[in-house]
Amino acid sequence: MKEKLIDFLKGIIIGIANILPGFSGGVMAVAFNVYDRLIHAISNILSKPIKVIKDIWALGAGVAVGILIAIVGISLLLTNFPIPTIFFFTGLIVGSIPNIYEKTKDLKFNYKKVISFFIGFGFIIGLLLFSIFYNGTGSSVVVGEVDVKQLAILFFVGIIASATMIIPGVSGSLVLLAIGYYQYIIDFIMNFLKAALAFDFSTMFSNALLVGALGLGIVVGMLVLAKVIEKLIDKYPTIFYTIVFGLLVASPFAIIYQLYIEYKEAIHSALILNWLFGIIFLVVGVITSHYISKSEQKQNL
Repeated sequence: MKEKLIDFLKGIIIGIANILPGFSGGVMAVAFNVYDRLIHAISNILSKPIKVIKDIWALGAGVAVGILIAIVGISLLLTNFPIPTIFFFTGLIVGSIPNIYEKTKDLKFNYKKVISFFIGFGFIIGLLLFSIFYNGTGSSVVVGEVDVKQLAILFFVGIIASATMIIPGVSGSLVLLAIGYYQYIIDFIMNFLKAALAFDFSTMFSNALLVGALGLGIVVGMLVLAKVIEKLIDKYPTIFYTIVFGLLVASPFAIIYQLYIEYKEAIHSALILNWLFGIIFLVVGVITSHYISKSEQKQNL
């Protein structure tokens, strides 16, 4: 029972890390020595469901609780303190770049490294351009009426999120933030929770459709991509992490652009004190991320 309680607590931290932009649930899973278990479980959930559930039910329950805790907290922070919050997240990414770069040193500087880097870099920029094209301005999507097109896009976004969530060193939430869907997802999940607490079944149902489409995409993405990612990390670790390095380098540019579009009025009217706090939290984010990376390295020695 003690082992399951520890798994549950680890799961809470991993769940929170999956929601916080800049944090990587995959990295925390590696740090807690449960990453291999999770990947193996996802890869074998269809062939050995009972065995898998028995092994990771406590871990999975902890992840679910952590996600709920983080969603409520992040929603409040982004609503009330957008500039310091986003700057802090940006600092977390900047601080994690050196740690990922260390994993690319085995690959000599040649066309493979350049191509791998630009695959990752181009992926983030491409998603941002898609967001700009789709939304017209590049801003976060606004919660509105549910239609088939939006459900299909959310399914695709769920697949992207699932892939990035299980890659160590990559923040799935960061990718969602970069393409303009992070705040949107936080909003409709919060709407769903509020409607459930108020017994507002009409609102609950419309938001449940969005939650379901996203959740289905995440499940499908994890089932299909877990084995692929596992093999890539095993056979081509340096190339894999060079792609990840490209993702991280591009991410701060995408986040800052989204910050400007999403909170343009707040930025234009912000006091000097707001920007000062933003810079302070940027530095705090860099230091925090660096400290986490060093702690993870010590645990994995």
